Amino acid sequence: MLASTARNWHSAPGHMGLRLDRKLLRTVMEKPPTSTTADSALPPVAPKVPVISRRELLHRLSPFATRSTPRALWYFFSDLALYAIAIAGVLFLPNLPSKLLSSVLAGLALGRLFSFAHNAAHENLAENRKLNRVMAYVAFTPFFYSYRLWAFEHHKWHHALLNDQKPDAYKPFSKAEFDRLPAWRRVLERFYRAPNVVGWGAYYLIERHFRTKIYPPEYVVGPYRRVAWINTAWLAAYAFLFGMFLIQAPAYSVNLTISESLALGFLIPFLVFEVADGFTLYAQHTDPLIPWFRDGGVNRDGPGRGDLLSVHLQVPLVYRWWSHETHAHPVHHLLPGIPFFRVKAAQQELDRLLGPWAIVRRLSLAWWFDTMRRCKLYDWDKHQWLDFSGNPTGPSLLPRLRALEALSVSGARTSDVDATTPAVSPCRG
Repeated sequence: MLASTARNWHSAPGHMGLRLDRKLLRTVMEKPPTSTTADSALPPVAPKVPVISRRELLHRLSPFATRSTPRALWYFFSDLALYAIAIAGVLFLPNLPSKLLSSVLAGLALGRLFSFAHNAAHENLAENRKLNRVMAYVAFTPFFYSYRLWAFEHHKWHHALLNDQKPDAYKPFSKAEFDRLPAWRRVLERFYRAPNVVGWGAYYLIERHFRTKIYPPEYVVGPYRRVAWINTAWLAAYAFLFGMFLIQAPAYSVNLTISESLALGFLIPFLVFEVADGFTLYAQHTDPLIPWFRDGGVNRDGPGRGDLLSVHLQVPLVYRWWSHETHAHPVHHLLPGIPFFRVKAAQQELDRLLGPWAIVRRLSLAWWFDTMRRCKLYDWDKHQWLDFSGNPTGPSLLPRLRALEALSVSGARTSDVDATTPAVSPCRG
């Protein structure tokens, strides 16, 4: 673990004070980061201001973590209705263009439903925790996600050990690891990390969805593996019934063959969902200023804080509404108990409190191409993003990590927010 330094933190009503070790701060800040010609486009790697502690952030933002059962039920039924209406358009609209549009909308509706299911699985929507789990179980089903497997990985690993060596979305290879891959897999990795849109969907479908979200992988063991298989059986039953529903569509729908029904009712919506899901997960935790950690010994109250390893991607209002504010993501990692219908205001307050330490980006072609150009491979020792030839594409993040270790006050530990991240238990739900 990076060397840590104690800090004196004192407060009075309406006031916080932080006395810094100036000699250490000067030593940290004077270490120049490795630079490239394009680094001027990036914010400072290690801003010369203190970073507010987790404990203080939790104190400031906890009022946003309030549930509402009426709003939870409204979004649950309305999100399911949006998907059902889109499928009805596939079945009953008269011509192919309108059916194709409905098919794409069905895929986008699945993405919206996933954001709802994510929040429900954190049990942050309704006051009744059992109701949250039931809604999550149902909402995950139309896009063939096992609630049990998602909860296992997400609560046990993703939130607790973000950007670590455990299985997780878009974990980068080192140059040596990439070179050891077979030729076909190197080509596939280049495709995944190219700005082609389809790569997001291909990555998530091949590397994550089939491997970790439908049937239990080998690392899911014991009682949880048994209940995960029950959830898999539930998904298989749904797939059979939905498949029969689409196969029979020519008998009751308008201008549809069996192949068209399967393509427009299942295949296209599923692929649109995979692209949207892959993009969301890429954008939430991939950035030239976001590091990855090899040994699991990172200080999770310092450089490994989830709010400092996540991107707040600013997107248009319609996208924000449709995605249930899924890109206001850093505050979600800080306090998962905040529901999506309160998370935007909480994220804005977090950005203000973090100041230059917050990683805030605006959705644009420039952001898209620059991030995908820089973030190909990762030097786990120098903490630096590389291209596929092994050339640095941005600054070393070591100065940032040292500064966070030195400036972070060991206030709240990860366990302080355990109450807002449901424990993984095979008996729940």
